[in-house]
Amino acid sequence: MDYFKQRRAYRNFKMYEASVSNGQNNLYRELLDYANDEGKLDVQFRMKNSALLSLTGLSEPGLDKARNSLVQLGLIKYIKGKKNVKPPEYRVVKLYGRPTGYTTSNPTTNEKSRSTGLDEVGQPVGQGGGQPVGHKELTGTDLDLTGTDHDEDDAGVTRGDVIDKWTSLWGFPNAIATPEINEWLDALPADVVDFAITIAGEHQVKATGSLKYMRAVIEGWQKRGISTLDQAKKAAKEHDQRMKGERGGSKPSRAKETLPDWAQSGATPTATRTEITPEQQEKINARIARLQKNGKTEREATS
Repeated sequence: MDYFKQRRAYRNFKMYEASVSNGQNNLYRELLDYANDEGKLDVQFRMKNSALLSLTGLSEPGLDKARNSLVQLGLIKYIKGKKNVKPPEYRVVKLYGRPTGYTTSNPTTNEKSRSTGLDEVGQPVGQGGGQPVGHKELTGTDLDLTGTDHDEDDAGVTRGDVIDKWTSLWGFPNAIATPEINEWLDALPADVVDFAITIAGEHQVKATGSLKYMRAVIEGWQKRGISTLDQAKKAAKEHDQRMKGERGGSKPSRAKETLPDWAQSGATPTATRTEITPEQQEKINARIARLQKNGKTEREATS
């Protein structure tokens, strides 16, 4: 089985044939990538439930439901295992090369599709021949193999991608962070949580403040009813513009208070001075003389 053709066929399956939930998509992508990594794209392989729970972020009931849905959709084959004895068995069903009833600009049903430059890789296709790609490297992005339609849909972001991004910024999430990350992933699509981590990285949030920052972002979005990546991006843009406006606003200047000329030291009031009568002036002079005399007497008494 050709891994890349299978990826493109699966994407077309989601676009044209059936609706696939985030949980179902995460499970299928982990199974497909694991099978490719281990060279078991064309054979059955075993995988523990505990590993799938950790990689996908699903609960046990969620894993059972997603797995049953993938079987019903014809995407995988599944054989139940025995607890503590042997893990369940899986096999990825080949999607390309079968009649689909729809046409695309880049059909994956033609076994003789034009070369993408991968024919010279030298890896055998079939049993024991997985494509030479990393397990996590292709779980969130799609390579431009054909020159068209190379952007993976938002559902391509998995829990593994979220954990990888968290780890790259702050180290592997500890026992306190992990339950909260799982809660966010249960409440919101993985691409929204992934975007929140991206915002934290852009703002250079340190590991010690990562959980607090993420809580604020996620809770803020939930209060505003934000549940899609487009809504989250719009909210982030509006927030940045608002903060930029607040930082760029000039502070109101305070008027400098100055004393009038007549109040300056050594100045005498002129314009505002009230005219007095000769009788009033005489009384003032007498009072000044009396005060001066009293002051002189006090100085002589203390000398």
